[in-house]
Amino acid sequence: MRGKSRGEWRIETFALAIAVLWMLALQLICVVLWDSGWLTRQGALVHWLLVGVMPPALALWQLEARRSAA
Repeated sequence: MRGKSRGEWRIETFALAIAVLWMLALQLICVVLWDSGWLTRQGALVHWLLVGVMPPALALWQLEARRSAA
């Protein structure tokens, strides 16, 4: 929390919690779709990486880039 206001710390913590929940939810959905035969194993993995991992990672990266630019 060094160098950050309490508000910034809360926003970053909240964003990280949402990102983790999003990734876990998408992973569960991809596993269910793979198990039911709607997606292949590779399709489920690619879908999870593109939809489940990339958006939260890019959002958190932009949050860090925006803070360092300010």
